[in-house]
Amino acid sequence: MRKSVRAKNLRLSISEENGLEVVLPHQYSLGEISQIEDFLRQKEVWILDKMKLMAEQTALKEAAEGNFLSRIRYLDQEYPIVVILDSDAPIRVELNGDKALFTLPENREELLQQVIQAWYPWAAKQFIEERCPHWAEKMRVSYQRIYIKNQKSRWGSCSGSKNLSFNMRLIMAPIEVVDYVIIHELAHLKEMNHSAVFWQMVADFCPSYQEHRDWLKKYGAGLIL
Repeated sequence: MRKSVRAKNLRLSISEENGLEVVLPHQYSLGEISQIEDFLRQKEVWILDKMKLMAEQTALKEAAEGNFLSRIRYLDQEYPIVVILDSDAPIRVELNGDKALFTLPENREELLQQVIQAWYPWAAKQFIEERCPHWAEKMRVSYQRIYIKNQKSRWGSCSGSKNLSFNMRLIMAPIEVVDYVIIHELAHLKEMNHSAVFWQMVADFCPSYQEHRDWLKKYGAGLIL
């Protein structure tokens, strides 16, 4: 348990670092333990659901970290990495059939890691820059520039100057999820908020948007580099 000057009521916080925390208003008396116990009983289902989700996300992260140098994940498909040694050829990455072919001058783990880390933002930029004009034309909106970033929590953003930013980790997600994030940010070009009007616009072009939002909440933690 901890007190917070910003908390107005009892609330719960769950994180990998601190586990389950009960956050108390600053003026709250620790002597009112019975109220805290009642509060926890009321939130039991919520706590169990959140703890289960966090455990699943941790497992996804660990699995992704273990596979980092052995496979590429592209649009929700996994491609085992095959290293082709050729000191005379340029460094190249090619998705060929069900494999990811990495042409490298030498078989060094550090070099492979650097190439993988460079490939993901490149692949994300290529795909998203192809999809954005498609959806912008349908939605009758226009944007200025597209930026690909490596962000921890945000999947996309739209600035007041009509620049769009996308998380490079999106390239690991299903195509439908990537399209949802693109549509979401393009909708902000007309509605810079999350009002009912905004969500209706998203639904007009992506009727299953809630399903894709849920996918990101559940599996997004496993999309790591």
